[in-house]
Amino acid sequence: MDIKRYVDAIEGQKLAVEGVVVLQQGKQIAEHRWVPDVPRNVYSVSKSFTAIAVGMALDAGKLSLNDKVLDAFPGLVPAPSARLKALSLEHLLTMSRGYPAFTRPRSVAGVLAESLAYDPGTRFVYDNASTFLASAMVTKATGRTVRDLLVERLFRPLEIPEPAWAASDDGYTMGATGLEVSTRSLAVFGQFLLQRGVWKGTQLVSPGWIDGATRTHIATRENPPDYDLGYGYCFWTCRHGAYRADGKEGQYVVVLPREDAVVSITSHEENMKPILYAVWDHILPQL
Repeated sequence: MDIKRYVDAIEGQKLAVEGVVVLQQGKQIAEHRWVPDVPRNVYSVSKSFTAIAVGMALDAGKLSLNDKVLDAFPGLVPAPSARLKALSLEHLLTMSRGYPAFTRPRSVAGVLAESLAYDPGTRFVYDNASTFLASAMVTKATGRTVRDLLVERLFRPLEIPEPAWAASDDGYTMGATGLEVSTRSLAVFGQFLLQRGVWKGTQLVSPGWIDGATRTHIATRENPPDYDLGYGYCFWTCRHGAYRADGKEGQYVVVLPREDAVVSITSHEENMKPILYAVWDHILPQL
C-alpha cells in the first residue's frame, strides 16, 4: 500500500496525527509514524473496550442487557424517579440513559443523583457517565474491575502490554475514557473485532456480541457525516459497511469487514473528522 497519499493529506491539512497502522488479511500492510508509538490516552475508544468486558459478563451469565442499573446498586438512591428505575444496561450502552448533556463522572453515586430529562431509550445523548455506569455494573456482577477483567481475558491473549486505565473516586474503572494503549495495540484490537472475538483459535467473546455491539441500535441523525448513521453498543456505524471506535483528538479503530482490513490511528488533534475522512479518500481505495 502507498501510505504516502494518506500522509500527504494529513500533512497538507496540518493535522496532528501521531501514527497510523493498516492491517489487511491479518497482516500489517502499512504504517507511518510522526511520533514514537507509546501508550497514550485513547479517550472514548476506551468505551469500545468496555463493551467487550460487558460482552464477556453476558457470555458468562453474570449480566443481561435488561438488567436494571439500580438493582446493581441497591439502596444508593433513597427515592429514585420512575425514569431511573427504568434505566437498564442496554440504555447505557446506547447512550440513551435520558440525561440531556455530556458529563464527566467521578462516582456512581454522583451519576445516579443526576436528574433524567428523558425516558431511557428514547434519545441519543453522547455521555461518559453512561459507559462508566456500565463499567461499574460489570464490576458488581463479576467482582472485578473492567481493567482487571480485560487484562486477563483480552489484553494478555492479544499480547497488549498491561495498560494504565483511570479509576473513579469509588474505585471503578472509568470505562468511558482513560485507557492508555499504543497505535499498534489498537490495530490488534481491531483485528480481534474483525475476527468476531476469536484470537489464535480461542473465542474470547461470543461472535454474536461483536455482531450486535457493532450494528446500529439507536439513531444519531443530529450529527455530521460518519456520525449520522447510528450508534451500537459503544461503537459507531460508518459508511462503506465499516464500524469504528473513536475518541477525542483523533483516536480511531476503523474495522472494514468487506475489505478484511483494520485502520488504527492516534492523534493529538481537535479537528479530528478530516483524519477519518482521509481514510475513505486515500486508504480505502487501495484495499
